[in-house]
Amino acid sequence: MKNIKAIVLMTFLSLSMLIGNAQKKKVAVITFYADKTIDLSALSASADLIAKNTKLSDDPDFNLTEPLKKLHNAFFNEYANNFDFEIIDEKEVLSNDVYKEFVPTYQEGSTFLTNVETTTAIEGYNVIPAYRKNVKDLKGVAEALGVDAIMFINLSFGFVKTGIGSMGYVSVQARYAMNLYTKDNNSIFQFREIAGSKKKAVMVGGIPVMSTSKIQPMCESAVEKLMKDLNKKVQRLAKKANKKMK
Repeated sequence: MKNIKAIVLMTFLSLSMLIGNAQKKKVAVITFYADKTIDLSALSASADLIAKNTKLSDDPDFNLTEPLKKLHNAFFNEYANNFDFEIIDEKEVLSNDVYKEFVPTYQEGSTFLTNVETTTAIEGYNVIPAYRKNVKDLKGVAEALGVDAIMFINLSFGFVKTGIGSMGYVSVQARYAMNLYTKDNNSIFQFREIAGSKKKAVMVGGIPVMSTSKIQPMCESAVEKLMKDLNKKVQRLAKKANKKMK
């Protein structure tokens, strides 16, 4: 009798696990990149500053690969564990022919990615802004991957000014964006988090010193600060997202 009960219990548990796995939604991360062009909107963007910002973003020595990799590793090893849905293996995405052939749009209304050539992506990923046209056009990619939703992750930076007039200092703000949409173009969440660098650069005549040796450590400092609290923020986000994805 005990053996029969044990068999029934094991069968019930096995069926429960199978049903649970069958109901688990699948998500594909379809982009993971950083924009090297720093947002100047907090400053008085003179032609000289714009030119120096463009030169910085074009500089191969201004390399955001390492902070982006740290963020990428933290996402897949820590943040992703907060979600109940399954985030499929990156290899499935990056090796998919439909994904590799996808051609995104880089402008939507007044919003546009200024220069896709000055972005840094995790190896294998396409640079795909989270524009609604891209979400809509990615339905074929989602279906080819067999997922219910697609996730966009990107990192950008902006200057924050402290001081008066043309004097003072600037710090760099790291801006993390994570957007999740169903394959049918419905938004699950649009998450934003920001953090400022501890390091600062002096301003001369209203223009910060725009050398790679000054700006890159500030970007790295901002990303380090961003990552400290991001896991807790994602935990709170996941509770809401998990309900929507059931």
